[in-house]
Order: sequence, then structure tokens, then C-alpha cells
Amino acid sequence: MVRVYIIEDDRLVQELYVMYVSRMGHEIIGQSFNGIEALVDLYFNHKENPPDLIILDYSMPGKNGLEVLHDLQKLNYIKNTKVLLVTGFTHLQHSALEMGVSKFVQKPFDYEILSQSIQELAFEETTTRM
Repeated sequence: MVRVYIIEDDRLVQELYVMYVSRMGHEIIGQSFNGIEALVDLYFNHKENPPDLIILDYSMPGKNGLEVLHDLQKLNYIKNTKVLLVTGFTHLQHSALEMGVSKFVQKPFDYEILSQSIQELAFEETTTRM
């Protein structure tokens, strides 16, 4: 089981993530609907025990997903956290991976692909903790 934080501005998509991640047996430790809210919540409420995995949307109000990632990296917050970027902007895949995104999933996503990506990152996280 890994601890997951979800950053997604579409409430319906966020509810789907919660449902999928919970069904897989992982713990949802928090959710945000925009980049700024996520930065504040992660830094002030989860600083001592950051999530193992962040599911991150790209296009959001306040700050986009890559800006959020960049800010978390500057704060040295997520050095041991896996980041799954889920977006319809396929042209971002290369730059997102270069910036440190662990995995990229294209929207609209298939449940199987999303589930497999989360499980792969969860497995990587649990094996690195051992």
C-alpha cells in the first residue's frame, strides 16, 4: 500500500481517481483542485510525511502541473515521491519526463492503463523502501 495525493481540477475525474486508487488498496492522504492549493496543502500539512505517489493533472487554475512539480522540487519536497502526470497534452511527455515525472498517462485514459501505471509506481516505491 502506498500513500497517494491527487491534484486534479475536474471533480469527476478526481472522484474516479479516488475510486480507482482505493480499490487498489492504496491510501488517499489528500486532494487538491488546483496547483496553488496543492502546494500549500502538501508543504504545510504533509511536509513531515509526504505522499509516496502524486497523481498530477497538467492543466489547472493557479499553476499547471509542471509548475507545481518544479516548485515542489525547489522546496526539496518530493525527492522520494513518484509523480504520475495525467494529461491530454501529449506534446508534454518528453519534457515532463525530463523534469522528473515518473510516468506519463494520456487523457482520456483507459482504466487498465491508469491502474497498471499506479501499480508499477507503487511497486517501485515499496521496493525502494526495503
